Amino acid sequence: MKQMEQIVLPELYCPFPPANNEHADTVHRETVEWAWHCGLLSNDQAYYLFRGTNIGRLAARFHPDALREELRLLSDWYAWMFLRDDRCDDSEIGEHPEHLAVGDARFLEVLKGEEPTRRDEPLTHAMHDLRRRLFARASNAWIRRFLRTVREHFQSSLWEATNRARGVVPDLETYIRMRRLTGGILIDHDLIEVIEGLRLPPEARQHHTVRSLARASNNVTCWANDLFSLEKELERGDVHNLVVVLRHAEGLTMQEAINLGVRMHNAEVHRFVELESRLPTFGRTIDANLARYVKALRTRMRGNLDWARESVRYRRRAQAGPAGIATEVA
Repeated sequence: MKQMEQIVLPELYCPFPPANNEHADTVHRETVEWAWHCGLLSNDQAYYLFRGTNIGRLAARFHPDALREELRLLSDWYAWMFLRDDRCDDSEIGEHPEHLAVGDARFLEVLKGEEPTRRDEPLTHAMHDLRRRLFARASNAWIRRFLRTVREHFQSSLWEATNRARGVVPDLETYIRMRRLTGGILIDHDLIEVIEGLRLPPEARQHHTVRSLARASNNVTCWANDLFSLEKELERGDVHNLVVVLRHAEGLTMQEAINLGVRMHNAEVHRFVELESRLPTFGRTIDANLARYVKALRTRMRGNLDWARESVRYRRRAQAGPAGIATEVA
């Protein structure tokens, strides 16, 4: 696209140090094989392209201190989310809300404990495997919260599908509010507690400053993804992108909208740093867990940028190379 060749992505501010988990490459290979054996990858090309996403390295950059088994669980969960998201975005299901709603309702039934049958699709069977492994590590209170978060994420995907079906570009305020749900980052907020083995009581997790800190981290991660995925989403005509919404709402050129999106991203990083400087105290034990939780939020923002630069996921077009490595197509 000639228009896209002329735009420039300014530097994204992120003052946090890079990190990676020592099990990154091993876990990534295991996740790709898991997805293949679950039937989530339809052919060899899909296998090689998915391998190029470096999904295990995303989990590793988000959680550099996680144990190998927990990291593998997280990586598999991310794989499931990405492959479901691709189905929503790239297939006709993403333009037919009624079809999406039926599939997501079944995923939720299995996540709540129903057994899949031979009639269920591979994503449903994979969800059953994830449920078994994840809920064995979690309390009943956490499971109830997690089910609610996943349901809200599915509902946000339905909102996107409805917009596509009606040809609607969301207004900026609505988009920013819904992006916190569509990105799946709130699911990751819940997973932090299980993967990192920490517990935040409601008085800490729901404190205004802590919630604002988590929201800022969510915004930073989702808006950065929008900037990195812009070319890919413009090519397929998807309007669910911060830059596209800004351009439509403010009457900007594409470059002006990108520049504004970058300024919003950078301002939110500054806001995160400021909020972190005035965190409340809840006592030594809770404060120690809260510090680990905030570290995970911080690491995720930086890890998302590092992973986006090494993954093929946000490239406009990619194909499987002769050695099975996904390569960008100019």
